[in-house]
Amino acid sequence: MKTYNKWLTMTVLIAGLLGTASVDTMAQSRLTKVYTVPEREPEFPGGKAALSRYLAATIKVPGSLTRNSYNTGPISARFIVDADGSVRDVRILTKTLDNKTKKSLQGFMASIITSVEQMPRWRPGEVDGRPVPVFYTLPIEVTL
Repeated sequence: MKTYNKWLTMTVLIAGLLGTASVDTMAQSRLTKVYTVPEREPEFPGGKAALSRYLAATIKVPGSLTRNSYNTGPISARFIVDADGSVRDVRILTKTLDNKTKKSLQGFMASIITSVEQMPRWRPGEVDGRPVPVFYTLPIEVTL
């Protein structure tokens, strides 16, 4: 019986270690360095003018935003441009908004997130001549 318990304990211990190793490997694969100041910034295909046209065509401004005078202040989308040029982890940055304004802007902010997530691949940022993931902050100007 003691031999069986030792064998069972060793099997559980080894299985636990193997399970932990695979989880660590998965976690480490997502832990990549993301640059804030690369040597060469990421660029939208066609440059800033093409980016402005893309955003104007794809971001939907809700009617409530045009009818009511909401003081949203500056709005920015912050995201990561990966080494392959794809966009991920989109976040919206605004000044602190009251609950009524925040609720009224939810559709607009969702439209911004969708538009940014569906962007074509960017030319990635570079460090030492190699493509790297870079944080990018994109100010969104709303002119009504």
